[in-house]
Amino acid sequence: MVSRAAGRRLLVPANRAPSRERLLATEPFFLRDLAQVPIEAAPRVLSFESDSFMDDFLATAAGKRPTLPRLLPWRDWSEPPAGLVDAHGQARYATASLARRVPGSTDIEASSGPAMDADGIPHGLVAAEKAATPPWLRKLYLPLHERFNLISFDVVCAAAGWPRVDRKRIKGSGAVIRRFIPGTAGTPERWEDWIAVDERHGAWLPLLPTDLQTGAAGAAVDPAKLPAPSATLELRLRTLLDLGAADPLPALGLLSAPLSLLPPDAGKAAEHCTLYGYLPVFSAAREIPTEQRAGDTAAAVATALSQHTQARLDILFQGAVDLRNAALPHLRSLLDATVLPARPAQAAATAIADNLIATAPGGLGQVGNTLAHTIDKALLEALARLWQTITAAATDDADIAGNVRSGTDLWAASTAADTASAPGLFNNLPGVSAGAQATAAAVWLSGAGNNAWDTLLRQRLHQLMDAWLAGTALPPPAQGNAGLVGTDHLAVVVVMALLRLRGCRLCLAARLNHALYNDTLAADLKAVAADGKRQMGLAALAELAETLLAQEAARGDIQATPPWPPVTLPAQWILDAHAHGEAIAKIYARFDDGLAGAGNGAVDQLNARIEIIETELGTAVAGLRTGLSLGAAQLGLNEQPPCGLLVLPGIRVAGTVLAAFRTAAATRYTAEPERLALPEARSSDALPRLRFDAEHLYAAWAWVRVAGHTPCEPERIVWTRRSEPFSIADPTDLLGARPASIQMPDIPKLLRDIPRIARARAKPFAGMAAPPGSGVITGADMADTRRDFGIGMICNFGIPVLTICALILFKIIFTVLITLPSFSWMLFLKFCLPFPKRGP
Repeated sequence: MVSRAAGRRLLVPANRAPSRERLLATEPFFLRDLAQVPIEAAPRVLSFESDSFMDDFLATAAGKRPTLPRLLPWRDWSEPPAGLVDAHGQARYATASLARRVPGSTDIEASSGPAMDADGIPHGLVAAEKAATPPWLRKLYLPLHERFNLISFDVVCAAAGWPRVDRKRIKGSGAVIRRFIPGTAGTPERWEDWIAVDERHGAWLPLLPTDLQTGAAGAAVDPAKLPAPSATLELRLRTLLDLGAADPLPALGLLSAPLSLLPPDAGKAAEHCTLYGYLPVFSAAREIPTEQRAGDTAAAVATALSQHTQARLDILFQGAVDLRNAALPHLRSLLDATVLPARPAQAAATAIADNLIATAPGGLGQVGNTLAHTIDKALLEALARLWQTITAAATDDADIAGNVRSGTDLWAASTAADTASAPGLFNNLPGVSAGAQATAAAVWLSGAGNNAWDTLLRQRLHQLMDAWLAGTALPPPAQGNAGLVGTDHLAVVVVMALLRLRGCRLCLAARLNHALYNDTLAADLKAVAADGKRQMGLAALAELAETLLAQEAARGDIQATPPWPPVTLPAQWILDAHAHGEAIAKIYARFDDGLAGAGNGAVDQLNARIEIIETELGTAVAGLRTGLSLGAAQLGLNEQPPCGLLVLPGIRVAGTVLAAFRTAAATRYTAEPERLALPEARSSDALPRLRFDAEHLYAAWAWVRVAGHTPCEPERIVWTRRSEPFSIADPTDLLGARPASIQMPDIPKLLRDIPRIARARAKPFAGMAAPPGSGVITGADMADTRRDFGIGMICNFGIPVLTICALILFKIIFTVLITLPSFSWMLFLKFCLPFPKRGP
C-alpha cells in the first residue's frame, strides 16, 4: 500500500524581509517634462475656480485642456500670518526652508506692482516692504469662495528607466495637513498633527517629527497606527480623551483625506502611477483647548483663570524688551522729525555755559547749581510754549490745510527759542538773595541773549531725551546737581510727538477727503467725542492715510488706478513720520493680541493703568505752567501707538511695573469670581476655534501604502515631501469673494401685478407669527414703540415688501456710517453703474 503525498503548501516566512526598492514621489506626469529624468519633488497643490473642478482637473490630466487655471499673484499669495512675524518685521521661521514654490510662467498671470519678487509674486504695497518683510506665501481659499483645491503626485521607482510603480500595488493613499508652530527661545519650530477625538472635536499636538520618520532606521510613520507618544503628550491625550491614568490609550491615527489613482483612460495615466484627491482646508471640527479652566465652584474657576492670566502675561512680558528695541528707532525718528529742535553742537553749548559761569557776579555761591536750575526752569517754560502751540486749534487748521510744521519750525513758531525773554524767568533762583543780588543775577543771566539760551535749552532737552529713551536715569545738568525736569515731563514730549503725528495724518486725510468730496471735511476730522477725545484717533487717521498712499502708489497700473485725479502728496518727512508711527503701531499690535489672550482681567487692569498714566501726564502738563491741561491734547491712550509707548509695556520697560500689573490682573478673578471669572469661563466656550484658521501656516504631506512584489515582502508606507506652505483665507477675505447680484423688485411691474394676485392664485407672502405677549406695537414717535402683551397674531407681508424695506434700511445705515469717523473707507467698496433693462 502506497501512501499519498502531502498537498503542496506555500510557506510564508514569519519575518518578511522588506523590499530594497527605493520609491519616490514626483510631480504628476502632466505637469512635468516627460523627456527629463524625474526627481523627488513635493506634491502639487492645484486650485480651481468652479464646482466642476474635478472635471477640469481630469481634462487637464488627459491633455484636453492646455493648462490649469492660472493663479493671480495678488490673490493667491499673501503675507505670512501676523503671528509668524516678529516685532522687527522679520519672519519667525527660516525663510530658506519654509518657502513658496517658484511658479512657472504658465502657472500665473503676469502682474505688476511697486514691490515684486523675481518670480512675479508681490512683496508688499510699497517698495520699502521688499527688504523689511518676509516673502509672500501661497494662500488657499475656501469652498465658500467657490475655490477648490486638489493635491496630486506620481510614484516612481528609483531604478534604471525610472519605472512607474504597478498601479495594482497601491493599497491606499491619503493626504495629511499639518500646522506649523514657530520656534521660541526654549523650543524649536515644529509641525503639529490633528488628532480627532470624534467627528466634531480634536486637537493639534506635536506628535511626530517633521520628516515623518521614526526610529534609528528611519522607518516611515504609518498614518493608521502612530508610535507611542511621550509621557508629556500621553498626559495631554488622556486629558483630551477624558481617560484616567489606568485606562488604556486607544490606537492613534492621523486624519487623512483619501486619494485615488488617476483613471487609466485619462490621457497617459495608464503609463504612470498618479494619485490625486481633494485637499480639504475647511472643517467644522472644533479645536479642544489644551488649557483646562473648568472647576466645580466659582472659586475653582477663578483660580484657574487667575493662573492662566499669570502664565500668559509671563510669556507676553518676556518679549517686552524686544518690542522696545524694535520701536525705539522709529520713536527716535518721529521725535526728531515732529517735535524736537535741531541738536546743537556740544562744544557750543559748553562754551556758552563756561562763559556764563566765568562772568557770574560775586557772592552767588554755587554758581553751577544756579545756572543748572535756571536751564531746567527755562526748559520747562519752553515745553509749555511748545505744548500751547501744538494743542492750539490753529495748528490743526494749518495741518489740514497742508502747512505742517517740522520739529525745528515748530520750536521757532512756539517762541520756545525766545524763552529767556519770559518775564520773571530769572526770579526766585536758589542761592540768590532778594534785592540787589537777585537783580544782578537776572542781569547776568539775561545778558547771554536768546540765541545762547536757545542753544543751552536744546542741548539739555536732547540730553534728557537720550537718557529717557535709553531707559537710564536722567542725568543732572553738566553745570551742577539741580534737576527740575522729570521722566513724566519727557513723557509729555512723546505725547507732543504723537500729536504732531496726528497733524501729519490730518494733512493726508484732508487730501484724501478733498479728492473724494472736493472738501477737506475739516469739521469731521476735528470732531470730539463725548469723552473729550478725538473721534478720529490716530488709528482711524492712519487707515485713511494708508488708503491714500496705497491707492496713489498703484496709479501706474490701469487696473488699480484710483477713481480721482492725482493727489499731490506732502513733503517726504511727513510721509516718513506717518510711516514711523505705523511701524510702531504694528510692533505693539502683537502685544495687544497677547494681552487679549490673557483674559478680561488683563484688559480691565490695562484700563486702570491708562487712568493712572493719564493722571501722571496731567500732573506733568500742569507742572509746566499753571492753566495747562492734558485734556487739550484730546488724545486717547487706549490705541496704538500711544498705548504701547506710554502705558504698557512702555518705551521705558520697568520689570516692577510689569510684575505688579500681572499680579493685579490675576487677582481680579479671585477677588470677584462671580462677576468676572464665571462669565468669562462660560463665554470662552461660546466662541470655538475651528480646526483651520487664517492665523497659521499649513502644509500637506501625502502617503501611499504600497504592497510588496511578493507575499514575502511586507507592505510599506511612502511619504511625499512637504508641499509648499500655505495660509488659509478667512471666510470674510475680500480678495476671495465672488460677485453677487441681488435683484430688487421691478416696482412698476409689481404695481401692475397686485390686482392679478387673486386670479393667478399666487401667494407671494411671508407670514410672521408673534406668540401671545411677544408682539410689537409701533407709533408715530419712538416712545410709542412698545411690546404688545395681547393675543398672538400672524401678519402676512408680501415678499417684495421685505426686500424693499431691507434695501431702504441698508441705505439709511450706510449713509449714516460713511459720515462717521473710521467708516468713510466704505465708499471705496461702492460704485454704481447705469443698468439698462434687457430687451430683444
